[in-house]
Amino acid sequence: MMRADRTTGGWSAVALVALMGLGCAAGDDASEAAGGAADGDLAASAPDGVPSGAKPAPGNVFRTLDGGEASLRDLRGNVVVANLWGTWCLPCRDELPELVELARIYDDRPVVILGLAVDSGDVDEIRDFLEDFGVEYPNWMMGMDDAVATFGAVGFPTTVIVDPEGWIRKELLGPQTAASLTEEIETLLR
Repeated sequence: MMRADRTTGGWSAVALVALMGLGCAAGDDASEAAGGAADGDLAASAPDGVPSGAKPAPGNVFRTLDGGEASLRDLRGNVVVANLWGTWCLPCRDELPELVELARIYDDRPVVILGLAVDSGDVDEIRDFLEDFGVEYPNWMMGMDDAVATFGAVGFPTTVIVDPEGWIRKELLGPQTAASLTEEIETLLR
């Protein structure tokens, strides 16, 4: 029989291996794990007009692939699905076709699918990578430190859904599907 201290360490190792099996991400919904809004709370508002469980989208300026600068504030009036990803992240690669499909679904609606390439090389490397996956939605660049400081990213991919007024309404950790993201978007378009 194992001693208690070995069992605890063994379970910790098993848990770590299980999390690593998920790739670059450790779960499904960072918002709920961190005490954020549950699905049913998306439409609820606090008395001061702030949606329940929401926080303001960051005002940071990001570098675009065409050499310009942009901010989430530039996208106000749209539901924004901001996906933090990396060329080095295998689950991110698996998720890209879902985001391409999502961009196709919402092509003519007030929804922006936005990639935030985290420590993924220079502009040409990122462009080549995106071209290989058929990604046509906008992508901006950021460093790992910024991903952590700005969005609290603890794994990748991380998807942040921002409502038209600029409130982060959902933070999702791990690969998402077009179907699951469509549910979240439709809730905010109502």
